Amino acid sequence: MVFEYEVIYSSRKSLAIQVDSDGRITVRAPYGVSQKVIDRFVLDKKEWLEKTVTAQMIKLKNRKIYTSEDVERLRSLAEEVLPKKIEFYSELMGVKHNKVKINSAKKRYGSCSADNNLNFSLYLMDKDDEFINYVVIHELAHIKHHNHSKDFYNFVSMFIPDYKNIIRENR
Repeated sequence: MVFEYEVIYSSRKSLAIQVDSDGRITVRAPYGVSQKVIDRFVLDKKEWLEKTVTAQMIKLKNRKIYTSEDVERLRSLAEEVLPKKIEFYSELMGVKHNKVKINSAKKRYGSCSADNNLNFSLYLMDKDDEFINYVVIHELAHIKHHNHSKDFYNFVSMFIPDYKNIIRENR
């Protein structure tokens, strides 16, 4: 497989390569690095690139297209389902959150701010119930641990012990 890629030069110290969600390859290089060195770097990453580009193309091919009706249905469902789950799990976990917002983020199903405000993507409603529960628990766990430390995941596992399998099945 021959790779086409864009090179972006900047005042960095090392070469880096990334594959965007649409399969485009970008190499970031320090000023002054020759094309020959960059070509060699890309060739050295050939196996990883083949695997990553193929995976991204499969994801792109399988990506669902949402109509405005789909979005409204998911938003309505999120507004009905998520507050009940958040209330249930926050009591169970002994944590208190502030505001809850439903957004249309496509790359992140949930987040928790430093002020304990929770955000959930309406697209989470397209996942199975087990995964929705995991995301709610994950974000509520950030109220106690504002990081992804071992303590954070130990806390999560108290409420959803098989969270690793749930994540794996929903990638």
